[in-house]
Amino acid sequence: MRIHPILISSFWFLIFAIVLLVLIILATPVRAGEDGRAIIQSVLDRNDGTTEWGRVRLSTCRTRTVDGQLQCSGPVRVKVLEMVRKDYGPREKDKKTLTIIREPAGEQGIGFLQFDYEKLGKETDQWLYLTALGKIKRIVSGNENEPKTGSFFGSEFNYEDMEQNLLEEFTYKILGKEKIGEVECTVVQSLPTADKAARSNYAKALHWVDTDRDITLKTLLFNRRGQPCKRVWSLDIREVDGILVPFTIVVHNPLDQRQSVFTYEAVTLNRPVADDLLTRRSLMDGAFREARFRSLARGAQ
Repeated sequence: MRIHPILISSFWFLIFAIVLLVLIILATPVRAGEDGRAIIQSVLDRNDGTTEWGRVRLSTCRTRTVDGQLQCSGPVRVKVLEMVRKDYGPREKDKKTLTIIREPAGEQGIGFLQFDYEKLGKETDQWLYLTALGKIKRIVSGNENEPKTGSFFGSEFNYEDMEQNLLEEFTYKILGKEKIGEVECTVVQSLPTADKAARSNYAKALHWVDTDRDITLKTLLFNRRGQPCKRVWSLDIREVDGILVPFTIVVHNPLDQRQSVFTYEAVTLNRPVADDLLTRRSLMDGAFREARFRSLARGAQ
């Protein structure tokens, strides 16, 4: 039986095309663009340094919209904070963070200590130290199936906002592409699992992720009634010792028209941090704490 040459040529062209397609697939890195979960995984795994020290200005005010721009419509309350973070564990996913108010003078020394854990089901530990009472208060929800309430130092950030999110506590879906300024972002929807939803103030979140840099530029949060309740922007992204740091984080609450702006005045990364600094002793013992803070502040950007 004689096979026509054109059929032979077509057969080898098909084989070549299949082999080429396989090689392209194997050569293409598995990136977030095809999978919402993978996008958020890349964001969570982005290098943010093993340790961090920062001096932060936290400004809060009521707002109004003028010519499409948000502006403060009343007094601006400003606090200056000093904070330190250190990562622990085999994957450096457990975190301890200490934050102390420096200004205003009437609130100086009020402190917040937080321990985050990578283990699913292990709740974040949070403590608040009030200088007027001279006591440490543990921050907890009303019961196991209620979210935490209360504001972080009187801002639009609440205690849940300060906690580290775990990948397994949400399901993810890519909604499309959208530009923020000149940066094309992938929009990812995250929905809490049933267990997380029972303990969260939020029913849904939309994340605008710059997948080239693995950083979220904007987040829209929805409350349990399905209302947009917070818009969060990461701005003024700079490189510090080869690590990307958003120097300004803005959170706006459209329901009560209030806004808080979290701005780094100085920051250092990957400096040695003594473990005993990140303890409840540091909340109450100012002299013990200050000597360690001073060494971390040297050479800050």
